[in-house]
Parts: sequence; C-alpha cells; structure tokens
Amino acid sequence: MQAVRVVEAAGPGKGEALEREVRALRRAMFDHAILSMNAVPDRIFDRAAREGWKRRSYESLRAVARVAPLSVPLWAWLAWADAARFRLEEFLFDVDGLSGAFRQYGPGLLGYAVGLVLFASASACWFAVWASLNLLLRARPALTSDVARLFKGLPRPEIFASVVVLAGFAAPVAFGVGIAAAAVFWIALSTAYLRRGELLIGVTAILLLAGVFLCGGFLEAIRPLAGTTRQGGWLGGEGYYSLGGSVSGDEGQWLLTGPQWERMARSARARAEMQGGDLRAAESLWTGLIREEGGGDLADAYNNRGIVRVRLGRTEDGLADFEAATELSPTGGRAQWNAYQLYLQEFRLEKAAQIQPAAWAGIRSLAPFDYRAEEMTHGELIASPLRVGDVWRTLFTVREEWFWEARGSAFHDLFFRPVPGEWVLAFLAAGWVWIALWKLLSRKVWMNSVCRSCGASTLVVGSREATDICNACRAQVGKGIRGGEERERRVLSISLHRRYVRACSILFPGAGALWAGEEFRTLLYGILLSLSAGLFTVSWSAGRLAGGLIGDMQTDLWRGALGAVVVLWLFGAAWGWRSFERLQLHHNVAGERL
Repeated sequence: MQAVRVVEAAGPGKGEALEREVRALRRAMFDHAILSMNAVPDRIFDRAAREGWKRRSYESLRAVARVAPLSVPLWAWLAWADAARFRLEEFLFDVDGLSGAFRQYGPGLLGYAVGLVLFASASACWFAVWASLNLLLRARPALTSDVARLFKGLPRPEIFASVVVLAGFAAPVAFGVGIAAAAVFWIALSTAYLRRGELLIGVTAILLLAGVFLCGGFLEAIRPLAGTTRQGGWLGGEGYYSLGGSVSGDEGQWLLTGPQWERMARSARARAEMQGGDLRAAESLWTGLIREEGGGDLADAYNNRGIVRVRLGRTEDGLADFEAATELSPTGGRAQWNAYQLYLQEFRLEKAAQIQPAAWAGIRSLAPFDYRAEEMTHGELIASPLRVGDVWRTLFTVREEWFWEARGSAFHDLFFRPVPGEWVLAFLAAGWVWIALWKLLSRKVWMNSVCRSCGASTLVVGSREATDICNACRAQVGKGIRGGEERERRVLSISLHRRYVRACSILFPGAGALWAGEEFRTLLYGILLSLSAGLFTVSWSAGRLAGGLIGDMQTDLWRGALGAVVVLWLFGAAWGWRSFERLQLHHNVAGERL
C-alpha cells in the first residue's frame, strides 16, 4: 500500500510530497528486510506515459532510486537520460549504481548476460554476411573467367559463366539455407582468388560463426533459469517482496551448478524467509551458511542473521553477529551501521561514538544504495543483498551443456540449416580446412587473376599477391597503348571494371577498399559496422517487444544505432570509392599516357 502511494505521489512539481512517501516506504521496507522495490519505477513510468508527462519523469524516477536501488532498468534509463542531458556527475553516479545492481541482483545479471550474448551473436552474423558477400564480389570477375573456360565451345562463354556464378551465389538463398551456412559456402567459393589479408577476413567470419553456434547453446542452457526470474523462482529472491514468503526449488534442479551458484540459491531462500516473516526458518538457513567453511561472504550471512535475531528479541545475539561481521569485513557499512543503531538503542553511547564516523561513511558509500545517515537514525537495520559477482564466472564457464543444447537451439535452426546440429562445428572446421588446402592448391594450377587496378584478366599460376596488378599497370601505361582493337578493348575493360567496383562500394561498403588492397583497415571497418548493426538489431527487437523503461530506452538506442549504421555505410561507400580511385591514379589508369 505504501508503494502504491509512492506511485500516486509521483509527478512533475510534486517533489516534496513524493519525498515524504519515499521515506515512509523505506522505513516499511527495512521492517521486512526488503532492499529494493523494483516494480515502483516501472509503474511510475507507465503512469507518466499514460498521462503524458513521460519526458518530465526524470526527477520522480531519480527520487525513487532510493527505494529501487536494484532496478537495473531504472539505473540504465537514468544513465541514458544523463548522457542525453550532458550531466556528467549524475551520469557517473548512475553508472556506478548500474554496475552495483548488476553485481548484486541475480535476474539483472542474467538479463545482462542474455543481452550481451544476443548483441555479440547479432554482430557476428552481420560481420559474416558482410565479409562473405564482399569476398565473393572481390573474387567474382576471376571466378567468372575461370568458369568461362569450361564453355569455350559456346558463343559468348562469359555470359554462360556469369549465369553459373550468379546461380552459385543465389542457390543457397533460394533453397532456404541458413545465412551462416551460406556465408561459409560463399567464402569457400572465393578462397582461391583472395589475398592473404582477405583470407584473414574470411577465417575471422567463420570463427565468429562458431561462437554464434555456441551462444545458442548458452541461451538454451540458461533458459530454465531466465524463465523463473520474473515468476518468483529462487533467483528472483532479491529485489522484490514475495507474497509466498519462501522460494521453492532444489539446488540440483538447474543446469548451472557450482559452489557459488548453490550458495546463492540458499542465500536467496534465507532472504525470502526474512521477507516473508518466518524468522526461525531464516535463522536456521543463515546458521547453516555460516557453518560452511570457505566460499561466499560470511560477513553478509552474519549481518542478516543478526537482523533476524534482533527481530526475535535476542538483541545481544544479534549484536554479536553484527560485531562478527564487522571483524570479517571492517569496511562493510551495513554491519557497522546495524551495530551503531543497537548501541544507540541500548544507550551504549561510548561504543556508538567510537564507530559512528565509520558507520556513517560506510553506508554512504554503498553502491547502488543511496543511504543518508542523517535520515536513518530511527533504528533501521540494513540487510545484505545477494552477492552474485562470483556467479559471473560460473555463468560463463564453458561446459558440455553448451555443445549439447546448441544442437537444438533457435540459432541452429535460424542460421545453420540444413546442417545437422551435431555436424555444425565439423562443418565450420571443414570450411577452415578448405580455405587452407584450396589456397595451397591454387598455387599449383593455372587460374585467372584479375588486375585490381584495370580489371584485365590474366591466366597465371602461383601466388596471387604478386600477380594481382598487371604488367601494364605496373608500367603505368594507363590507356596509352597503340590504337586499334587492343586499345578499345582495354579502355572498355577499364570502364566496366571501374563501374563494377564503384557499384560494389555503394551496395556493400568497404568493397572498394578491398580492391585497393587495404584489407586490414577494411577488417576494422567491417567490425565497427557489424557492431553498430548488431546493436540496432538487438535494441530494435527489444524496443518493439518490451515496454516501460526498457522499451523507451531501447527505442532511443536503436534509433542511435540506425543512425550510426547509416553514417558508417555512407563513409564506407565514400572511402571505398576514394581508395579505388587512388589505386587507379597511382597506376595511371585514370589518365592517358602521352
């Protein structure tokens, strides 16, 4: 009821009334050992959106951060709003609060992990598509010339060769092959005609696709955990009040196991018992955690058991627990503050005076909590939250389940069809082997090499690095050769080649830079473009499906990401165009030799 009053008191120009209700809510929360009411900012934002003051909701949401310090969406939205308003001090404070919420709130950690994996996967897929298409376009002229050798007996064999190469490009798409499988096929098709730096781009793309496959297994492995965080499962034991009072779930029920993970589950159950009012059950659970040797933070367990014992009327036992927690963690602000409060209540003023400076300084430095000592001298006891920092390593430890779950993940069906799940990694490894072997074999057979500068095709054998600029361009002949059919053919070849590269540069940014020989710069550009495209993909999906704070923030995010993609696309097109132009000028192709 008090939380509802906070929501109703929010609004533009209602700072004083909202502050009073927030203080009352905090006192009620301390009575139940509730650290954060995560639903409060979401409901305020929804109300602001309905009533038309969403863009003026900043001050209200800033005020309720004190009663929702573990709300990851709230801190993220505040940091985003600070960046938009160029408020550096508030931005740094909110980023500190966001990182603190991530460290101490299990569902927030899972949501962050899922978002990070989705962003990395989307970026990797965009890079694979960009790289495979650019490499195929780079190899297409030489590949077409080689295929034309198979149709020597036909009139205009280059037309039939172009149709065959186009069919080889379009066949995977027409038959519904997943984009990852198609990308590997396109890279393999281009291998023999690429420079070493371009091969590095192709190998990087295949390596990233292997990571995408494993990311699908990771998401499948944590799906049971993520599905319970908003329905009151044990991982949701922090951040809101559970009406049931306790959290069900066995320690061995979940796919993610380990000492830190199991201890977190038991700590969540103990805190749920505290919130639900079953103090004796909570004391028993905290005692069991304290008796364990090694692992976890005993200071937090002592502090929480001390709160339970104080509520049971055993003040001296509670004070002993607070003092034990302070000995284990001298800089821990919670236990020192709780001991300070009991000293005041028991009129042990000398003891209170000794630890007052440390107690006041300690609670003021607790991120993401915004405690103000001068407002908390009414006996409020501060509970310790769950520590999920150790779970991070457990969460991202590569395990066998990732490989097994990846076979039936949504990523496999979306990107790697029709390759069976158990053969995906072998398929990607075969792509690497093919690149190495086919590149070595291409040095022993006669193949066409297209001059990067003028587009002239030459039948060569050996390394492509030394033969991808023809002799005429090396001599800077330009168009100035003897007149007749040979000159006209060269002029036409140069003109068609220039149009082809420029068209590729506009449609697939970075293509012109590949023709100009700037492979490593192109690789870095492709990574940056793919990261922007991945951010747009993930934030656009979240912005459409999610509402409230997250939806609003993601909407702004995908708009910014889309703008970055457009700017990078235009920059890549202009850069590729200009790089190819410099290459031709360097070899005098654009001019006329006198």
